[in-house]
This record gives sequence, structure tokens and C-alpha cells, in this order.
Amino acid sequence: MEPRRADFSTTLTRYLSSKITRQLIGAITAFLRPRLLTPELFGVWTLLKLVPQYASYAHLGARTTLRVYYPWHLARGEGERAESLVSGAILTTLLLDLLVAGALILIALRGGQGEALRLGLTAMAGVVLLQAWHHTAFAALKARHRFDLIGRANYLESALLLATTLALLPTLGFPGLLLSLLITEAAVGVLLWQQAGIVPRWPARPLRLGGEMIRRGWPIMSLELAMMLVVTADRVMAWVLLGAGALGHYGVAVMIVGFLRNIPGTAREILEPRLMGELADADRNQLLREHLLRPALNAIFLMPLLIGPVALATPLAIDWLLPRYQAAIVPTQILACGIHFLALALVLRSLVVAFEQQRRAALLVPVVLVGEGMSAWLAVRLGWGLPGIAGASVLGFALLFMLFRRTLRPQLDHLERRQLDWIWPLFALNGALIWALSLLPLGHGPVATALRILVHVALFLLLHRLARTRLALLSPLPWRRLLRLRR
Repeated sequence: MEPRRADFSTTLTRYLSSKITRQLIGAITAFLRPRLLTPELFGVWTLLKLVPQYASYAHLGARTTLRVYYPWHLARGEGERAESLVSGAILTTLLLDLLVAGALILIALRGGQGEALRLGLTAMAGVVLLQAWHHTAFAALKARHRFDLIGRANYLESALLLATTLALLPTLGFPGLLLSLLITEAAVGVLLWQQAGIVPRWPARPLRLGGEMIRRGWPIMSLELAMMLVVTADRVMAWVLLGAGALGHYGVAVMIVGFLRNIPGTAREILEPRLMGELADADRNQLLREHLLRPALNAIFLMPLLIGPVALATPLAIDWLLPRYQAAIVPTQILACGIHFLALALVLRSLVVAFEQQRRAALLVPVVLVGEGMSAWLAVRLGWGLPGIAGASVLGFALLFMLFRRTLRPQLDHLERRQLDWIWPLFALNGALIWALSLLPLGHGPVATALRILVHVALFLLLHRLARTRLALLSPLPWRRLLRLRR
């Protein structure tokens, strides 16, 4: 039986609280790594972390079909068909990820890499296999709206990763870091096996089912893969253009802004299954109002309230916790501002899929990658270094937002397109205010940092209040809901 659905805001708040807790505990874990590793080894770690990210797309769309079409089939009363997608996704994903893991081991055995990279590739082969089950179970749980169990897995993962990192990294060094990740992924996999209630059944025609799921999911997954390449290309460019040490500093910037990237992604994870379930009987205007304009306007006006404090607190955090990584301060602030565009792009992406425009969008994303890559190369040639790489990444986010907006243009009327244009003045205001407040001759101690954050937050709270008088779809700030959940 399907669990009763909570309303979207309550589900989002509870699920987001687990991810924020995971991020807060994860921030402690993350700051331990660069403190106990050299910038070069931390650069290798940053590069290795891309391996499971890229490998998570080895399912070729089977897992995407599960996540997107499970609620779609349920909405049409096709429960048996929906359940067959679970088994098909698990079997197809495990088989394909087994091939990826084998390839990683072969690359590690070939030699030619440093000892740390060779050991890391071997460990990542194990991580890829563990995440094959982990991510497929998450896809099934999201499709079933079981965000409660995903939340528990988030709590377990963050706590265990911190404990094992504290125990193994100081004693074993870089190998201990890899072992910590393997232990944590295995524990999360056991939790999901015991509590998710997912029992794979061998389908009558497994190859046919897997092929059908790949065929249905590939157009959607290709868009997700293209987006992921845009988001992670800056790390590859930093490695290629500036070397492992520079990537180590840039990895700190990526680490700090990581939780900002998770917030719009979390909203999409909850929103998209509901959106696909409502396609059966909702009209176009209702879909656009509830799944595009409302979340888009809220992202436009609320993201600066998160971006500003992170950007303004970065100098103090790095001075206190990672004094060897001063070069990460400006790239962190630039990347944080760019999350504004990424948040909007993630909202628009769900509608691109709902209106079956993903093929068209995916074909145009390489243009974004070329623009991002060329701007990064030019920035490095001009001597701008890591800030230039970060600026190129922000350009990639902005181009991604513009691409999705253009793809949805036939679906939007003039008024709807104009409301999305609020992103431009708010992005400019947010960036200019962070820059101006950073230049104030107050130093970067706790009091000065708190004063800067207070001014920034107060201004955007006032702006949010004024905007609500003109924009009916802009929601009130969720303070009361958060207080009710805490009680």
C-alpha cells in the first residue's frame, strides 16, 4: 500500500532537514580532509570523487525510467507494470555498473598513475558497485514518496562517514579516507536492503525489459548527464589547465558551496514524481503555475538569502579552519553566486521533461559545454587562475538556464516569461552586494562577518516582503512551518 502523501511543503521541509543535517555533519567531515591532506592529495581526492558521479549514469536511463514513469503508471492504474520497473532497474543497473567497476580495476592495474590515484581507482570500483544498489533503491523510494527512509539513510551516511573519517584518516592517511567511504556506502546499502521492502524479481524477459527501460529513460537521462557535465566540468578544467595542487584549492570551493547545490536539487526530487503523476489529469496552466512559476519565483527570491551568508562567511571559515587554502576564497564566492542560475535551471528541467522536450535540450547542451570550456581556457590564459575557472562555471550555469527557458518558450506566455526575468536583477544585486560588503574596511573577524551577513539578509528579506505585494505566486517565508515541525 502506498504511504499517505504529505503536502509538498511539509515533505520538502522534512526531507530537506535530513539533507541539511547530512550537509552540516558532512561539512565537518569535508573540512577534515583538506586539513589532513596536502593540496595535491586533496586534488586527487576531488578528481576521484568524479568517478562515481559519472558512473552513476552507466544505467543508460533504466533508473530514470523507474523514477519518472513509476508514478506515471500508478496514476493510470497500472500497478503491476509500475512494480516491474523496480526489478528491471535494479538488474540492469547492477549489470552495467559491474562492467564499469571492471574497467576501473583494469585501468588501475595498467600502471602509469601515481600510487594514490591507482589505489583510489581500485576503491572507486567498489564504491560504484555499492552505489548501483544504493541509488537504484533511492530511485524506487522517491517514486513511492518514501522520503522518510531516504532521510534516515541520509542521517546514517553522514554520521558514519564522520566517525570513520575521524578514526581512519589520521591513522591510515589517504587509504583510510577511501576505506571510510567504502564502509559508509556498505552500511547504507544494508539499511536500504533491510527496510526499503524492495525485493527484486527476475522478469520473464530481462533483456527485453532492460532494453525498453533504457529506450524510455535515455532521452531524459541524457539531459541529466549533460547537466552534470556542465556542473562538474570546472573541476576537470582546473586539473587539466592548472594541475592537482590548484584542483585541491578549487575542491575546497566546490565543497563549501555543495550544500547550496543540494537545495534546489532536493526540491526537484520531490516535485518531479508528483509532476509526472499529475500529467494524466492536470491542465497546462495548472502545471505551469504549480510546477514552474511558483517554485521558480521562490528560488529566485530565496536563494540569495542562502548564497549571501555562505559567500560572506567564507573568508572567516577558511582563515579559521583551512588557512592553507586562502586561494579558495574568491572562487567560493563566485561559485556561490552562480548557484542562483543552477537553481532555476533545475526547476525548468522538470518541465522540459514533462513536456517531452528533453531530446531537443540535450542536443543543445554541448554548446553550453563548449562555451564554458572556452571561457575557462581564455580566463587561464589571461592569468585569472581559479577565479576565472569559477567565473566560467557560473557562465555555464547561466547558459543552462537560458537554454531551458528557450526550450520552454512555446509553452510559456509573455507574462510567464517576464516573471522568470526576475533572476537577472536579483543575481546582479546579490553579487554586487556581496562584493561591496566584502570591501568594507571592517576586517574578517566574527563580528564584522556577522554584521555583513545581517545587512545582506535584512535587505533581501525586505525585498521579499515588497515583492509579495506584486507576485501572487511568491510564497511566504517558511518560518512558521519550520517551528511547527520542530515542536
